[in-house]
Amino acid sequence: MLVPILLKEEMDMKIGTYFDDYELSCSCHRHEQDGQGHNVLDHIIDKRLVDLLDAIRERIGQPITINSGYRCEPHNEEVGGVSNSQHCLGTAADITYEGVDVSYLAQVAEECGNELGIEGGIGRYYHQDFVHVDVRGYAARWDDL
Repeated sequence: MLVPILLKEEMDMKIGTYFDDYELSCSCHRHEQDGQGHNVLDHIIDKRLVDLLDAIRERIGQPITINSGYRCEPHNEEVGGVSNSQHCLGTAADITYEGVDVSYLAQVAEECGNELGIEGGIGRYYHQDFVHVDVRGYAARWDDL
């Protein structure tokens, strides 16, 4: 029996239960791409963030989309991110899902963080239909209203 062999650059690597590594990679043009055209994740992602994202996905009961995970410094500047962005540390993600209810998603993030013992930031972006979650080690809450 022949078994196909995939090169590393042809495989998606799972991070946690639900996410492929490229979903958390920086989305700018400065990074290497794999054989499928996805940016290669070239930075460490905090395991607490992955655990939180998995828990949120499980609770929501449908796929969540990571709009922005890790960001390199130049990309963070280009998108108007703050200079001390958690995205640059691999500790943050901006997430959404089809038919998103921002308040509900933020509530789920809060509950999952509490259950996991993870303190971090939760930003509600009602005008852009996503929630920022991070694992900075202390509580921070904000919104765009």
